[in-house]
Amino acid sequence: MLQLMATGGAAIVAAAATDAWNGTKGGVARLFGRGDAGEEQRISVQLDRIPLQLEQAPQAQQEQVRTVLADRWRVKLTELLEENPELEGELRALVEQVQASVPQSQQTFIQNNHSHDNSRQHIVQHGTIVINEGPATRQGS
Repeated sequence: MLQLMATGGAAIVAAAATDAWNGTKGGVARLFGRGDAGEEQRISVQLDRIPLQLEQAPQAQQEQVRTVLADRWRVKLTELLEENPELEGELRALVEQVQASVPQSQQTFIQNNHSHDNSRQHIVQHGTIVINEGPATRQGS
């Protein structure tokens, strides 16, 4: 289920710059609204900010902005499904529909990470990473 929510957040953001945006926005707003027109409108306004944020971001920060937005919507989807687990099937169908309508090249995100000297990186693009270093793996042990 975590994969579904991460994929959903990324799919929402990926659709923002495509012809699939209006359908995606409407589907996401309906999913969150669950029949409440006021809630649907509130979510629609939030979704309208995505293309604007992407458009206003400097080219050098585009991927970072996409990643932040995708993570924000992953969290929103997680909260929605925690409160309404019966919506999982609808979310799955919506994500599949969006992925089918968005060009593959816009569903791919690139993350570059650089480390130097004795630095250490624990990197995840979507989802969660848990690092548990026991006493034997710590430096100097």
